[in-house]
This record gives sequence, structure tokens and C-alpha cells, in this order.
Amino acid sequence: MFRKMYEEIYEMCRNLEGVMQMYSKELRELDSNTVQYMIDQMQEDLNRKDAQLSQKDVLLNQKDTQLNQKDTQLSQQENLIAELQNQIQEMKKLLE
Repeated sequence: MFRKMYEEIYEMCRNLEGVMQMYSKELRELDSNTVQYMIDQMQEDLNRKDAQLSQKDVLLNQKDTQLNQKDTQLSQQENLIAELQNQIQEMKKLLE
């Protein structure tokens, strides 16, 4: 039994092409695993960046809301100033 296995291994070693095919098959499997690992790593990076972008979008929306509120306040203040200036002009006319 051992002799038969030894003869097969001996013949395989003598047949360099067979040995190279065996190594080529293993290298293809390693390459495939490496490619899959790299794809998984890239997907994780993309997911992490998507999460960061989502957080930044939320912050930008909050800042937009704050800016809109400040714009509204400024507009109201400008209207009040214009109204007060009109009242001052009317009082000046009355005093003259």
C-alpha cells in the first residue's frame, strides 16, 4: 500500500507539469481569496464612508434649519427697523 502511494508521488514529482498544475491550482485559490478579502475591505470602507456622509448630511440639514431661522429673525428685525424709521419720520413732520 505504501509502495503504491510512493510510486504515485514519485511519478508526480517526475512529471513537473503535474506538480506545476497542482501549485497553479493552489495559487489561483489564494488569488481568489485575496481578491475576495480586498473586495470585503473596500465594501467596509464604503459602508463606513456612507455612514460618515449620512452624519454630515444630518449636520448640514440642522445648520440649514438654523440659518433659515436666523434669516427669518433678520427679516423681522429689518421690518421692525423700517417701521420705527417711518414712525420717526412721521414724528419729525409733526414737530416741524
